Amino acid sequence: MKTPFITALVATAMFVGSTTFAQTSTIHQVLQQVGTNNKRLAAEASTLEALKLRERTGLSLPDPTVDFDYMNGTPAATAGTQQDLTVAQAFDFPTAYGARRQVAQLRTSQHEQAAIATRREVLLDAQRTCIALVYANQRTTLLADRHAAAVRFLSGVRQLFEREAATILDLHKAELLEAGIAADVSTLAMDRQALLQHLAELNGGNEVVFSDTVYPAMPAPPPFAEYEQAMEAADPTLRTLEIETAISEQQTREFKATGLPAFEVGYRYQGILGANYNGFHTGITVPLWSNRNKVKQQKAFTEASQLMTEEHRTEHFYEARHLYDRALELRRTADDYAARMMATNSIPLLEKAYEAGQLTTLAYKMELMLRQESEDRLLQLQWQSMDAMAELFKYQL
Repeated sequence: MKTPFITALVATAMFVGSTTFAQTSTIHQVLQQVGTNNKRLAAEASTLEALKLRERTGLSLPDPTVDFDYMNGTPAATAGTQQDLTVAQAFDFPTAYGARRQVAQLRTSQHEQAAIATRREVLLDAQRTCIALVYANQRTTLLADRHAAAVRFLSGVRQLFEREAATILDLHKAELLEAGIAADVSTLAMDRQALLQHLAELNGGNEVVFSDTVYPAMPAPPPFAEYEQAMEAADPTLRTLEIETAISEQQTREFKATGLPAFEVGYRYQGILGANYNGFHTGITVPLWSNRNKVKQQKAFTEASQLMTEEHRTEHFYEARHLYDRALELRRTADDYAARMMATNSIPLLEKAYEAGQLTTLAYKMELMLRQESEDRLLQLQWQSMDAMAELFKYQL
């Protein structure tokens, strides 16, 4: 009666300790599907193309102007009519156009960085959901074994009770043990279904079949200085702030250029009293008032942008430090706990003591629950460790 239950627990402990970090996994394939099917990423791609077109709009010269005047003179017999035609093209000082093109290119780079950040956010969400599903699948296997063993145990205690070899209290304890595990199985099934639904949402509404019970292999983190440097180099927020500073500098250059005179050239025709006149039209605009304080204002914006960039560098450093230390500590704790569990397997001793009558049903149940809590804690530590490692290496997504 008791041996199958104990054997199942030993097999479960071996499963937890030996297969959690096996090499095979389909998480990579899931991320590829999400990258292709996710609606938010599809919308982001379309938005990016639209923004690129917007940034290229307005870089050419302003539209030319055509003015035509027709006037009747008084008295008509002697004054006749007068006709005036002017075709003109205005343009700013030439250096302004170079600065505007630079701003457009930099703005396009900013939009690309925003798309990178969105893609990374979606893929990290999918990866962490898959990792949570691996944990849920492990727990599903574990609880299935536990529940089967609890059912067998309850059946055995009921038979003893019917032969008056066990008390009604022993039977109630066995029933509570089975009922508790059954409730855990039901709750876990709901949690697992919610994770699969979220994964389907990320996959553009396409259902994902995910039954992995192993985590993907994660490389050991490099020294912190190397990690922090690689994370900073791939940080889209930092790139965006740096680009914003460059944009502000180019806009300062543009405002300086638009502070210089603007020009207008074209063709002029005039017809009066039967005589026709043709020639060139030229004009100049002196920006005495329209550009006032723009350069000074933009320089202040440049300084503010530089300070924001430095502030983000500091924030980024401590974020990297936190992620790095947390991931390493969780990995060390999980590995240490797994080794200690394998070295202190008390299931055989528990079985012998119960068979020899040295433990009551209550004591046996308490010892069993302690072992199960340890197994649950190990699974949770390994899940937390993998989740922390995924966040640590998110810059690679």
